[in-house]
Amino acid sequence: MGYSIQIKDTESELAKKLLDYLRSLAKTKEYDFLKITDEDELALSEEQKDELDQRYEHFLKHHEKYSDWDEVKHKYLK
Repeated sequence: MGYSIQIKDTESELAKKLLDYLRSLAKTKEYDFLKITDEDELALSEEQKDELDQRYEHFLKHHEKYSDWDEVKHKYLK
């Protein structure tokens, strides 16, 4: 199980101190389970966004060729 913690107001001094503290912990062996990921690292590139848009457009035009989740789940849980 994993957890996500979101710090939204990154300009406040308290938020900066907390983030610095968590980053310092994440660098130690004792806290090797702790990972800090900047939100910008999770953002999609323009190429990825274009690819997703193209796939979605294709799905909308050919939706009848795809199975819905219940059909797929039923098939593999038999």
